[in-house]
Amino acid sequence: MSDKMMVSGYTANNQGYLENTTIPIDSHMPFTGDPATYGMPVTVSAYFGMLFHFYNYLSKHPEVKEFFQGRYSIEFSKASLFRLLGQPGCEFVRFHFVIPENNEKISLMAEGLDANHVNIAFPVLLEKAKSGVLDPTPADPGIEERGNGGEDEPLMAKLFAALKASGHPFGAVTPIDLEHNC
Repeated sequence: MSDKMMVSGYTANNQGYLENTTIPIDSHMPFTGDPATYGMPVTVSAYFGMLFHFYNYLSKHPEVKEFFQGRYSIEFSKASLFRLLGQPGCEFVRFHFVIPENNEKISLMAEGLDANHVNIAFPVLLEKAKSGVLDPTPADPGIEERGNGGEDEPLMAKLFAALKASGHPFGAVTPIDLEHNC
């Protein structure tokens, strides 16, 4: 028996905004007993539509664009996410914007949450916060930080260049446009 099931997800309307899809998306179901999971599969049109709206927003709001420091995505490895999700009781992952180094570049930090959206090992975190003693111990929850990377995104640029060249409206603003025009 396979864990693959047909699930509904989201597609994009002709403006690129999400709407429920009646087109089933073949996807692995989450390994959670909670019927109200966060996150749903999206179609390719929703993928491009959501990215377009993000880039378009940044092009219209240079003060917000500055915050991202030219980095519009951050990658976590499968191993990193599995370490979080493999913690006993972990059902969700929360991402925080952080600044991990003195170069003040933003990054993401991820932590596991239980089914009630409580940090894994919350009592340990609370005790450390109350005592002010933050030394590592074996009881500490797993928390992952990606770092501010340095990954180039030539394939993403190639995707959006192709979308722009096709004349599709979702290619109207691309990551390259953000770097050159704003």
